[in-house]
Parts: sequence; C-alpha cells; structure tokens
Amino acid sequence: MNTICALCGTTLTATDMSVGKNKLADGGYLCAGCFTKAVTINRDLIHNLDQFYFAEITGMILKSKIDASQTAGGSQYTANNHYKYDAPTRLDEIKDQIVALNARLSVLANEEVNELAKNLDRDEKLLAIAEGIDLQTNREGIIFSTQKRVAFIDKKFLGGVVKNEFPLQDISSIDHIENLLYSILKINTNRGDAQFKLHNKNDGRTFSNVKNRSTAYSENERRDSSPLQAFSQTIPDLVQENVYSTDKGDPGSIFEQLEKLGKLREIGVLTEAEFAEQKKKLLDKL
Repeated sequence: MNTICALCGTTLTATDMSVGKNKLADGGYLCAGCFTKAVTINRDLIHNLDQFYFAEITGMILKSKIDASQTAGGSQYTANNHYKYDAPTRLDEIKDQIVALNARLSVLANEEVNELAKNLDRDEKLLAIAEGIDLQTNREGIIFSTQKRVAFIDKKFLGGVVKNEFPLQDISSIDHIENLLYSILKINTNRGDAQFKLHNKNDGRTFSNVKNRSTAYSENERRDSSPLQAFSQTIPDLVQENVYSTDKGDPGSIFEQLEKLGKLREIGVLTEAEFAEQKKKLLDKL
C-alpha cells in the first residue's frame, strides 16, 4: 500500500485510512483533507473515487480553481484598480498538459512530475510522457518529450535526481516495439542509443513521431513570437480570434494564449491594465 497522499504527498495516517473509499483507480490514496477537497468539488466522488485516476482528479481541482477565479470572490481589485487572479502555477500547467495528452501516470510518478516544474523551460511543452525503466541503468521513472528534447527522470527516494537527456537535434530516429503488456522505446542518436521499457504498450506510439511534431511546434512558436509582428499589431489584433468570441474555448489553447499575453507584458507591449483585461476575457471562455 502507498504511504503518502497522491495529491499533497503527506504521509497517510490511520485516521486518513479510516475514511474509506479514498483509493484511486491507479492504486494511490488520498489523505482525509484531500479526499474532502475532492468530494467538495464533485459529490459523486464519495461513492466512486476508485473509478478515477490521479490525473483526472488533478484536472477537476485545476478546473475548480479557474472557475473560482471568475466569481466575485475569486477576483479582486488591487490598489491600482487592476484585476488580481490566482494564476495557475507552472506545475498546474504541466499537469494540465499531461491530462490533455491522456497520459495514464500512476501515483508512483508524482515525485518525477513535480520535478518537471523545475526542469522544463517556460517555453517547453510536453508532447509525450510515460512511465518506464531505463534498460541501461534499470532505474524506474518517467520518459517525456518536448519540442526541444527527449529525457528520462528518476527522483531518488532519499533525494536527488537522475536525468538522461537527448536533444532533438542529436536524435536520428525514434523506434518502438510493442509487446503483449509493454513496449520498448529505442532512441537513436549520434552519440549512441538508449532503450526504455514503457509500462503501457501504447505509450511507444506517442513518441514515434516526436521529431515531426516538435518541428511543427517550433515553427508555429517562431511565427507567433516574432518581435516585429508583436510590435506591429494593435491590442485587439493580438487575440481577437480567441478573446472576442463568446464561444467556449479549448483549455489547452486558452492557456497557450495566456502564456503569449504574459510574454507581451514582459517585453512591454501590454500594460498591466491591458494584460488584466485580455486575461479576464480568456478566462471567461473556460
């Protein structure tokens, strides 16, 4: 049995376990506090929590935070009459990307997922992620890919992190072989090969076209973040196709737009007031 809460990481006590019905579909448990928080968001979870995975529960909690920020109690004015929101953290963004990828990570990967917030650059986006074993070292952790790299991370039990990274420009090909219960991922580079055993046999497929997807992503990012384009556009032009529509938007797309708005504020294209106004319009679409 796992000895820590899948959400907050605190050690489970006898009181926590006496709650009953606090087990997740992937084998993890919630402490009494996190169980109460989850049930407050969705009352049905008191009876069927064991039908939901860790990623699904974190997705519910993230959506609840976003919804709360749109209510009168979730937003407030600062001294300068600017809106103030509890924006998602970098870890929240990463977990949201994992949910969008439909990745099935167990509670055992929680520590490695938390490490991603410290290791991924702000402009890096997850294109694939899976649990597995580095066959060279026999270490167990997570394998992930972004538009910049493929990497393996193992968070040691007593602290410290083991990493093995492969920049995209060094990778010549990525192959996978599916077996009955698992798949083997092979990364071929100009400095040698590496092999990983992925626990889910379908996970290898998501890595097979990483190079093509990362190239397309990088090209889109270069077009979207062109300084000349940013300075030549007016504020409505920057986000009119997303902000000024009343239709509900895709959460992933909206978070990308929020990130772009943040970059424009950083380089001085948007003032704090303009940034807050456009941000509110994007959050209203969730």
